[in-house]
Amino acid sequence: MSYIKVTENVYAITDGSTVGNVCAFELPTQLLFVDSGMNPKIVESFRSDLEKQTGKKTTTLIITHKHADHVFGNQAFKDCRIISHRDTKQRMIEEKERWTEERLNELKKNAVDSSVYDGFEIIIPKETFETKLTIEDFDIKILVRNTGGHTTGSSFVYYPKAKAIACGDNFFEGVFPWAGDETADPEAWIAAIKEYLALDVEFVIPGHGKVCSKVELQKWLDYLEKAVILIRKMNTQGFSEKDIIKKLNELEYYPPKNEQHKELSLKRWYQVITGRS
Repeated sequence: MSYIKVTENVYAITDGSTVGNVCAFELPTQLLFVDSGMNPKIVESFRSDLEKQTGKKTTTLIITHKHADHVFGNQAFKDCRIISHRDTKQRMIEEKERWTEERLNELKKNAVDSSVYDGFEIIIPKETFETKLTIEDFDIKILVRNTGGHTTGSSFVYYPKAKAIACGDNFFEGVFPWAGDETADPEAWIAAIKEYLALDVEFVIPGHGKVCSKVELQKWLDYLEKAVILIRKMNTQGFSEKDIIKKLNELEYYPPKNEQHKELSLKRWYQVITGRS
């Protein structure tokens, strides 16, 4: 595990060792983490190292959305406030029932080091918010806001003084994202990225990939807007789902890691947009 110092008081693991990115904001009297990734042992080490380095205790974990690769390290924060959007907590409760012993054993089997899941627990957020939440520590404010997009519960965490934003999976750097969640909404996603771009941000921490600038956010927004316009236009003209998906695949953007995931994502967008037409 190696973490980077993004800027003053902002740290992150973005090398893929935790699958989903994990970041930490240093405040005047405490540490606040955003997402917990999927490797409890690495996250425990990250937390421990930062606490020793800063001399501050971790008080809070903010969860950006419900997916396993962002919440399966939650047990490293059992003694902290664990906060998410209301919908994220509810869906985690529902999905916890689906994580049977058989599925967890399969997860361990496929892990590079199965020992990282020894004593594994799925920890549900303890606190929730509806629209937004502000965390204050002396003169420092952290803004947490729900936007939807990747999932209904998708939220961002913004550190104004550091000019840093943790986007969760509303932004994947350098790759086509997974966008096929049953609650994914491309129009809410567009609104979310526009909101990020309107903030005073220099450091964009994606849910997956390297820290980057607003330039990459703008590329993602441009692609999303083209995709939604194309779906609407072709649907109005009477084209089939198959024809529309084929045309969407011709739009220029970063390639996916998994072609099937991209196909499912585009189908989800088609369903959402045509369902509103």
